[in-house]
Amino acid sequence: MRAGVFGATGYIGGELLRYLAVHPAAEVCFATSRGDAGQAISKVYPNLRGLLDAPFVPPDRAGLASSDVVFCALPHNISQEWIPRWVREHPDVRIIDMGGDFRTPDPAGYAEYYGHEHTAPDLLPSFVFGFVEGNRERIRAARYVANPGCFATSLLLALWPLRRAGVLAGPVQAAAVTGSSGSGNKPSGTTHHPERFMNYRAYKALSHQHLLEVKHFIGGEGWDLEFVPHSGPFARGIFLTLFPPRMALAKLARVFREAYGGEPLVDVVDGTPELRLVAGTPRATIGIAGRADRGIVFVAIDNLGKGGPTQGIQNMNLMLGLEETCGLRIPGGFV
Repeated sequence: MRAGVFGATGYIGGELLRYLAVHPAAEVCFATSRGDAGQAISKVYPNLRGLLDAPFVPPDRAGLASSDVVFCALPHNISQEWIPRWVREHPDVRIIDMGGDFRTPDPAGYAEYYGHEHTAPDLLPSFVFGFVEGNRERIRAARYVANPGCFATSLLLALWPLRRAGVLAGPVQAAAVTGSSGSGNKPSGTTHHPERFMNYRAYKALSHQHLLEVKHFIGGEGWDLEFVPHSGPFARGIFLTLFPPRMALAKLARVFREAYGGEPLVDVVDGTPELRLVAGTPRATIGIAGRADRGIVFVAIDNLGKGGPTQGIQNMNLMLGLEETCGLRIPGGFV
């Protein structure tokens, strides 16, 4: 299968290339970059030397016609400028959008959360939301998939089993901390090392843009989500704490083990997960802890793994009829 990566020099694009470079059933047929066009991929990413030595191409020379699937790893508000053209000119190509532009069929909600009027609202219903564990069969049949955001993935992993079991009710509170790579590779005050190191801060309290897709996918009435994201002094990973509706610890553990018992890339454990054990991997670890009469949910993922690129690879595998974990059976480091 031939895969192209559009916008390949961001963190998400770079991780897509890393996994695709060793994927046993896919080859990278192009990777685009404006600033690095003509440079060898392995010069920009020395970790891929000997694996991807072809040059980056400018966006207007992307070989969509020879691709089976294209990953769009452009910033929010930008992919909606390109994808309508691809749909018109290359209707047989499968598209996986890694940004937030096509995650819900709600242009008004998009304008509210992203501060940008959607310029391709007619295409919104054509995209399937790519939360694998809760939407697998629709993804298999999809031509266009919108990959979930990183915070959204951690929240969905915690909320979907509760909705599935019919026990999601009332206000649900959650807080999560993310590494600096979640802000992208353009330096800013929140990612600059001297300001990030040994610092911890909250941001976008109760207003993060990923709430839009989470609430839309989970759906239903009689519940609400209050979420506060935090910025942590590490490079990659998300650790989420969610306070579900009050229920016994044993019942909560049973709800999650029934939901994820057969999932190849999701583990449910007693107690807290450890972020270091999922960093650099496509896996998620969910921990259940608390008192006998009150359970709490923890989720640990890599924002550049299950929270983004590797879930994109899962979606690609499903869309192309491959084994879902093809190219993703990669353990992380222990220290």
